[in-house]
Amino acid sequence: MVKRKKVKSKRKIKYPKYFVASIILFIISIGILLFSVITYNPSIIQNTSLKKIAFPELSTSGYTKVNVDAEVIGNAGIVILRSKCYRIVAYTQAMQAESIKKGLEGKIDFRPTVHDIIVSIFKDLGIKVLMLKVNDVVNHTYVGNLIIQQGNKILSLDIRPSDGTAIAVRVNAPIYIKNEVLEKYGERIC
Repeated sequence: MVKRKKVKSKRKIKYPKYFVASIILFIISIGILLFSVITYNPSIIQNTSLKKIAFPELSTSGYTKVNVDAEVIGNAGIVILRSKCYRIVAYTQAMQAESIKKGLEGKIDFRPTVHDIIVSIFKDLGIKVLMLKVNDVVNHTYVGNLIIQQGNKILSLDIRPSDGTAIAVRVNAPIYIKNEVLEKYGERIC
């Protein structure tokens, strides 16, 4: 009779169903962002001073600077943009609103959020966030551009305004909204 050794089985750690997929998507997103920032080479920018060239992305003509606030109410988040006599209340995911709120307060959790990581990557690569511009509303969704600069290169990234806001508030970059959008979708408060 042959004796068999009892082998203790290693316990496998079970992660929530979508945990691994979210981590993979997060890593892919960071990779795509880094690739687009590093490889972008706009043809209009040469080795000249930024002051000598007019960049339409940098123009704030037709835009209004806004102040931002964010709140989490139950499972929903709201982002409030205020300027002059108008206020826009935009609904977003609770996590987005919480990230904006923490950015406004200068708080970083014991583990960084995706917005904290992006700001850290920008800092390490010498990328400056110049501004966020909210340009339009398409199918009930706000559309924006994050304007960034690395050396003499300027890049306008298509971005969800909630993500752009979470990044902009962390680096004290101004946030602008197109006047037509503010007047059409904003509530008059004075």
